[in-house]
Amino acid sequence: TASVKGMLYRSATGAPVEGAIVMIAEGSHEHPDIAAQSDEQGNFYLPNIQLPGTYTLLINYSNESKRLTVNLTKDSVLKIPL
Repeated sequence: TASVKGMLYRSATGAPVEGAIVMIAEGSHEHPDIAAQSDEQGNFYLPNIQLPGTYTLLINYSNESKRLTVNLTKDSVLKIPL
């Protein structure tokens, strides 16, 4: 298992998105309930992810949500536009 780092940003402005909740909704491996909150730079960390694998992330922010399927490897750094 490994931690996966990511960054959330506004697609229109490039500004970081603070306070968004990132959760793993489903995946190619069994996973515990994992969620993270983005910091003031839009960064988040998801710990204890079985890699490699394909996972569906659910991102909740500003009364909006986004589902995103990602392929994760040991060196994955996610940059996610919202």
